[in-house]
Amino acid sequence: MTDRNHDWPARIRLSDREAFREMFHAHYGALCAFAAQYVGSLDKARDVVQEVFLTIWEHRADWTLTGSLKAYLYQAVRNRALNATRNRDTRRQAYAAHRQRHAQANHRTAEDDTYYHQLSEAVRRAVDELPARRRMVFLLHRRHDFTYREIAEIMDIAPKTVENQMGRALKSLRQRLSEDILSEL
Repeated sequence: MTDRNHDWPARIRLSDREAFREMFHAHYGALCAFAAQYVGSLDKARDVVQEVFLTIWEHRADWTLTGSLKAYLYQAVRNRALNATRNRDTRRQAYAAHRQRHAQANHRTAEDDTYYHQLSEAVRRAVDELPARRRMVFLLHRRHDFTYREIAEIMDIAPKTVENQMGRALKSLRQRLSEDILSEL
């Protein structure tokens, strides 16, 4: 992020449309992918993200940040998505659809594809079985590259709680995946 990008909020408060456009384009895709985990479809995720950006623009004169812009955007999208739907099965379907699209985009041999699919499915099942908070901590850290402090801010929990949840998630995933691998031998 360039120095110019660090002042997006200040520029947006002054109704700078170019700053808003730059911020929107820099974060839109990742925020849509993030929101899809909650709402179950890319179309609904786009609506959620667009609503967040619309709200920022409509309230730009009073818009202030106390933390990082990225953490603010993810927290706003998370909150909006949770208000839109709380259906866990829908989130699972969106996550599975994303993984399937990702697998189809890569060119591999049939054997590689089978192995990748089995491994991917085992990981997806293991992650899906994590308790909701633990699963979200894991995904925010591993998939979206947030720090523990940023995750704490997004989820409105203590950084130590994030650390504990991540440790428990990793322990649970290691145990579950080793059981799956041993059962296939």
